[in-house]
Amino acid sequence: DIPLSVGILDPQIHPTLLNTVEFLWDPARRTSVFVQVHCISTEFTLRKNGGEKGVPFRIQIDTFGVGGKGDPPEHLHSASCLVKVFKPKGADRKQKTDREKVEKQPASEREKFQPAYESTVLAEVR
Repeated sequence: DIPLSVGILDPQIHPTLLNTVEFLWDPARRTSVFVQVHCISTEFTLRKNGGEKGVPFRIQIDTFGVGGKGDPPEHLHSASCLVKVFKPKGADRKQKTDREKVEKQPASEREKFQPAYESTVLAEVR
């Protein structure tokens, strides 16, 4: 089982596709997937000003319908988001400085930023 996930069944990790997890879910029910990203310290690089930039990852969810006998599954939908992984304490510091930058912007500029959410919202892939 995947810890903290809700509404998923039979998670499968393919031995040859290390960055892929496959599972069943019912789109008519509340579903959430907990994703944990592991990085090694060499994946973080120093910036000119001494700070560290996060390591970007794209998370993509592809939804397929169950195929008929002998038919391949039908692709129904794709959604994704970009996440950045920071060293411990680095993310808190980055969020604080980003929030301060946004707060200094005029109201017309602040409207261009996406509001904060408790969970990650995936955008439709077109």
